Amino acid sequence: KKERMQNSGSSSRLRRCFSPTVLTRPVVLLLLFVFFVSIQQTNAQWHTSGKKAAPFKARKSEDRSGKLENIAFVCAGFPWMYGPYQMQGDQLMKRLNEKYNFNTYWMMRGNNVHNIPPGVYTGREISNLTPPQVPKMPHDWDASHLKFLGLPARTKVTSVIARVNGAAASMSEVNDASKLYGIDAFIVLGDINVVYHDSYDFKVPTIAWVPFHYNTVRGSNKALLKSYTYAVGLSPSTTKVIADVRSDVAYIPHFIDANVLESAAETWLKKERRLKGNKNKSDREIVFDANKYDKMFKRRPSSFSAVETSQDGDNDDVFLVLASGTNYEGADRKGWDVAIQAFAKFHETHPEIKKHLWVHSFSSTQVMRDHDGNGNKAPPELAPQGVDLRGLVQEMDLPPDIYTVDIDLHPRGRVAAMKVHADVCLHPSKVEGFGMNVLECQSVGTPVVTTKFRAMEDFTRNGISVPPAQWEHLAALGGKWVMPDVKGVAKALAEIGKKRKTAEWKKKSKDAVEWIKEEFSLDRVAAGFDGVLKLALETHTNNLPFMLSKMKEAPSFAERPIFHVTTDVHPKQADWDEEWMLYHRPDVRVDYEMVQEMLHDLTTKEGEMVSLAFIVCKDVRGIPIEFQVEERDYDGVHRFNTEHPILLPTWAFAQAQQNFPYIHNTAWMLAGNSDQQFIKMFPPGAAQVMNPIEIKTYSDEL
Repeated sequence: KKERMQNSGSSSRLRRCFSPTVLTRPVVLLLLFVFFVSIQQTNAQWHTSGKKAAPFKARKSEDRSGKLENIAFVCAGFPWMYGPYQMQGDQLMKRLNEKYNFNTYWMMRGNNVHNIPPGVYTGREISNLTPPQVPKMPHDWDASHLKFLGLPARTKVTSVIARVNGAAASMSEVNDASKLYGIDAFIVLGDINVVYHDSYDFKVPTIAWVPFHYNTVRGSNKALLKSYTYAVGLSPSTTKVIADVRSDVAYIPHFIDANVLESAAETWLKKERRLKGNKNKSDREIVFDANKYDKMFKRRPSSFSAVETSQDGDNDDVFLVLASGTNYEGADRKGWDVAIQAFAKFHETHPEIKKHLWVHSFSSTQVMRDHDGNGNKAPPELAPQGVDLRGLVQEMDLPPDIYTVDIDLHPRGRVAAMKVHADVCLHPSKVEGFGMNVLECQSVGTPVVTTKFRAMEDFTRNGISVPPAQWEHLAALGGKWVMPDVKGVAKALAEIGKKRKTAEWKKKSKDAVEWIKEEFSLDRVAAGFDGVLKLALETHTNNLPFMLSKMKEAPSFAERPIFHVTTDVHPKQADWDEEWMLYHRPDVRVDYEMVQEMLHDLTTKEGEMVSLAFIVCKDVRGIPIEFQVEERDYDGVHRFNTEHPILLPTWAFAQAQQNFPYIHNTAWMLAGNSDQQFIKMFPPGAAQVMNPIEIKTYSDEL
């Protein structure tokens, strides 16, 4: 069965098939664009100010089996960059370091970190590096609890991954870092696919802290999630969904600290109160200064105020509706369209209630400016992602004095002050993995209007969670979320507008504040991870004998198959546990044991990766069939002869089949998006076309 994996004739045919002369013009243009972008990323140089970085000396090889001392957090960017994940990781690592005596590290992922020289850095040292698009660490920032890791030196595998998916770390990078720096466990915060799977197993316990966004875990998400040692859901409903796929899952939310929010709000307000124009204004008038923060709107008089103080001093007469959140998704996951329509419906049905809609967000280009080390703005020709908020509001034909569109990045103190001084936070998202805004508003006593789905349903205590109108299916993303109900959200606004000052509602608000203080404390989150890290180590130790990467010999296909077999050119939706999928025609006999042995030997080889493989098939006479279709026989679909069986990674197939359900289109698409060195040809011997008599017998065997 042991035959050479490299076949010169097959390889040359493969190169011809995927050469530019064969590819269509759009594919050539796409590949040229990817090549240009990858060159731009690769040329970004990291260097110290006037000093050449000394080469990193790896620590002596050491058996750290069973140890749990050095913990690394994997996250996009650095702790001092914009984003809740950065803040969560920074404070969690600090508490694990101070209270549980872990040595804590930070490993960045993202387009701008692949060229950091290998090494272990302090916060100040890595801040003194001068890459593009990374801001300096503030002088008063405390990073004493962290050491920062440069990614391991690139291999031929990780070099390609960095070009194809620069925003992700790869499994092999995580594994190499564990060996290079002696890391005992990793915590990865982000979507399931933020680690590119170019290996079978993690070499040390690796925990996925997941904000899941769909109704079920399926397709590529299911395949990817199973590879982690342990999974942690950010909400109870997410944890329940993950439990349908794997049993080793826990619920640990982000932490919420109302004291930090209120302190930041007060610190910002102290400075603002001293300004000349704010001398006679209430705090709410300072926070919600419509003419200051919505300069595009010219029709309002300069004396206009979004808020008015009542005569008896009991809060504000105006019902201030705050719709605040990110806006970078074309699918409008945050539900901006519904929020704005619902406010318009609320105004139409309840004109007697004084009200004001304050829309606060920022564009994706503004986030890019925040992430730029020199504070440079994004180029004007770069169109922002997300939805047109100002256009949505103006389409509703609302009176100009009842809304403000505030599109800008503000200091954290002002953002906190908006949540403290609003009457309600309007947040009817299609789905939330956690919903930071929802909980932060409630933590300072402000009610919320949300959608009754996933984390929003779990975490709405002070407010109303509105049942959705229907499902919204997202074929390209492999799942579905919900469509919020405009009329239901409008009714919820009216109910809170009328009842928010009642004793009953004030008690509900107070109870929610206490619940959040206990349920979402940093100490509780850190204690949860201390426990999960120990469980992950136990799970990892128990799984070691069964890891494919640890097996010197391939397991028997009959006992432990590593690929799922199908003879259907339109395969069913990927829901199997095997790491690969093998397709072959019904009239082709395949030696599965031989294929399993060859696949295992190749994919567990150090520094090797297979993104797609073909098994050279013999005809009924035993003669190898040409791989490439002759030009005269090309039918516009099949570039290679269909007798050759195809091997695809399950997660890659699951991701591709949403748009390419026909197996030969799937393979062709993956071939066009893969580096040719990782497209393999298995030599003749494992597959052969059968004669009609054999077909009947083989069909019965299958």
